[in-house]
Amino acid sequence: MESDFKGVTPELIDTRYAILVLVIPSANDDWSHNEMEIVEVVADQVVVALSHAIVLEELMREKLEARNDLLQQAKENAVKASQTRYSFQKVMNNGMRRPMHSILGLLSILQDENTSTNQKIIIDTIVRISTVLLNLINDAMDIPNKYEGRFPVKMMPFQLHSLIREASCLVKCLCVYKGFGFSMDVPSSLPNLVMGDEKRT
Repeated sequence: MESDFKGVTPELIDTRYAILVLVIPSANDDWSHNEMEIVEVVADQVVVALSHAIVLEELMREKLEARNDLLQQAKENAVKASQTRYSFQKVMNNGMRRPMHSILGLLSILQDENTSTNQKIIIDTIVRISTVLLNLINDAMDIPNKYEGRFPVKMMPFQLHSLIREASCLVKCLCVYKGFGFSMDVPSSLPNLVMGDEKRT
């Protein structure tokens, strides 16, 4: 172990040394001048090769450390995202989905009561709108887990004119409440039987 003063604070690092052992041939008692020159050249090349190997090892170590840091950061981000999604789903469940179930339950009781025609229209409209809202809440809670953020589309035939009348019914209720008139006109050229996701449409 020896001290490394490259950084601000010295630290002990593992140090490796290479020892080149030269064996004199038994037939000769000494090295010739040419042989010593060859040995010096070989020794210099060995030093250069070892230096390159050390630099390469240090670069690889730094890259591995940086990659490990990125992986660790990605793991932490994934955990935070999962925790955030869980908190969001918990708030949605307790703050919106559960009350919506209660509202739909109360509306179903009102639908069974003897009400006037206008009251029945209003109640039925509220039921339809509440059901759509509940579907949207369910999508927001369930999609990230099941479909990786994608909304599944169910292509089925449905009556477009009827869907427009139902949507207009809510607007009419609001207009009547505010004292405004409301009328709806569906052109005959508009197709009635269409293909698509009725719930999302």
